Amino acid sequence: MTVKQKIHPTCRLCNKMNNEMTHCAIFGAVAPENINNTAMAAACVKSGDYVRLLHAIPNEFNYGQLKNGKTIDESGDSQLFIYDAADERDGFKNTHEMTLEEWARKTFVEKKKD
Repeated sequence: MTVKQKIHPTCRLCNKMNNEMTHCAIFGAVAPENINNTAMAAACVKSGDYVRLLHAIPNEFNYGQLKNGKTIDESGDSQLFIYDAADERDGFKNTHEMTLEEWARKTFVEKKKD
């Protein structure tokens, strides 16, 4: 008895991607480097939005192989990370030592005056 190899879902195999592989009906615009992203597809699978395009041909990402020879971390892909505005605000402040509002004021308002 032969066992079929598991196919990991990616955006490239999803029916919700447009023909140019640039826009997803769920996530919106998708960068070319995220077409083979198993984590984004795993989020869609978990929420029930993933629809496998039957005519798409799987590649090495779908069989669990990454470019560096490592395998896909299925348990990591099955965890959804939820970010909120506080996470983004605090991260920006830690990185730039000012709030996003202060940065926008400094960048756009002060440049208009010059």
